[in-house]
Amino acid sequence: MYKNILLCTDGSPAADITADYTIWLAGNLSASVLALYVTDIRLLEGPWLADFAGAVGAQPYAALVPQLQDIQREKAATILAAIQKKCQDHNVHCELAHETGNLVPTMLRYERRADLVAIGQHGEHAQWSSGMLGSSVERLVRASVKPALVTPDTFRPIRRILIAYDGSDGARKALRDGLDLAKLLDCDTTLLTACQHASEDAAATFLREAQQQAEDRHLNVHAQLAHGDAEVEILHWALQTKADLIVMGAYGHTRIREFVLGSTTHQVLHKTTVPVLLVRGDR
Repeated sequence: MYKNILLCTDGSPAADITADYTIWLAGNLSASVLALYVTDIRLLEGPWLADFAGAVGAQPYAALVPQLQDIQREKAATILAAIQKKCQDHNVHCELAHETGNLVPTMLRYERRADLVAIGQHGEHAQWSSGMLGSSVERLVRASVKPALVTPDTFRPIRRILIAYDGSDGARKALRDGLDLAKLLDCDTTLLTACQHASEDAAATFLREAQQQAEDRHLNVHAQLAHGDAEVEILHWALQTKADLIVMGAYGHTRIREFVLGSTTHQVLHKTTVPVLLVRGDR
């Protein structure tokens, strides 16, 4: 299944939790971890440095840049060494990487080597974000072609899984990955299809399809048909079933609605207190 996991870290407390989830999964799936720290190039070339150069002159500015680079290298080395130590403690193979560049393009380049990307729901500036979903997280999720595990701010082992299924291409792939993961981790599993009353017959058909795939894997699952908006029902049933992981497609049927109002994906990621495994339909 997932044999190579890309762990994206920025050294924040949330990223430490992402590391815990990544290493736990890697240990249970016999996977390897590639830990990546990216120094944002804007820290070395941003407008504030240009303003600083204008204020202090060219020579002090020229001396400052190498010092900033050294600080970033030391910071990255410290963060990555801590992850390596955690991996060693759990007998998980780990590779370390530090790059300077644009965050999302660099992460996307490294994800080519991975089967799964793990990233924290919030980054190192979360204390100033008023609980908002990290912008880099959402940009990575939208751009990525690999499954993405978005983790919350606390860790707990994955024993119960909620799989959201709406019959879309992304949901079909999420169903496959979710059921495979449930089998490997021996998890209690709930299949959820949310619908409005007018589309209940189609939703019931989707749910039976998902249940059949579970039975084909010899999994005993609970199937739940819920009436209401998908994001509300996903979060509600994750709470009701005490789910430790939500598995869902990264995009559903209504792409125009996603653009105008915000996607189900965004709403769930913004409000969830458990990790979310997102699977794209076009991989």
